[in-house]
Amino acid sequence: MDKCMLNLLRALEGFSYEIIFVADRCTDSTVEKVRKYEVRMIEKNWGKWVNSYAESLQIGYLKTKGEYIAIIDVDITIPTSFFIDIVPMLKDRIASAAANVVTYPDSLLNQVMYAWEKTYGIAPLGRAPCGAARIILKGALDEINGFRDVPAPDTDIDIRLAREGYKSRFVSGVNVYHIRHTSFGKMISRQINSGRGRYALGVSLVRTIGHAIFRFRPFVIGGWFMEWIGRKSN
Repeated sequence: MDKCMLNLLRALEGFSYEIIFVADRCTDSTVEKVRKYEVRMIEKNWGKWVNSYAESLQIGYLKTKGEYIAIIDVDITIPTSFFIDIVPMLKDRIASAAANVVTYPDSLLNQVMYAWEKTYGIAPLGRAPCGAARIILKGALDEINGFRDVPAPDTDIDIRLAREGYKSRFVSGVNVYHIRHTSFGKMISRQINSGRGRYALGVSLVRTIGHAIFRFRPFVIGGWFMEWIGRKSN
């Protein structure tokens, strides 16, 4: 937490900003730790949406002002040049730009994730922008009414921005680090959520199976079917 906040504050030097922190039903000491810093705290003690992360993003978005909105997950550390490097890219219909998220290899499973992430370099379609560390033009986000209740809200806004004639960019040259230690449970959960998101965004089963085989992510298929079954039963 402290590493994330301290790096964020260093990167914001020279900018006019407000930090909005959405604490989603935290049961640890996160809220107390964050209160040490000058932030606007929103303690979210409810869950009206099916997808809680998307709901938190929308809550934060509705409280924002200014020209740019940055999404920085609490388990991400950014370089001091993050805003200096990315903000100038938001021009010529580019409405959103996301950094390259890299798992910090300080444990055995984190090293496995770090090595697996290198497969993005051989993926046929390359790496899509992700939501853990990105900057978005607020005006463009206003046009699509912010975030929706979907499993993959970052990809969803990229698709909806594209419908309005905007572009989203993945910035491979700006690396940010995911610093929480992963586990087999978290790895499986992320794959399942990815599969749910692919179904919600209209990705076919054939493409999902191809992705799962090519990227060694078998539980993505399970997540796709879980979302399909869930929607069919409603």
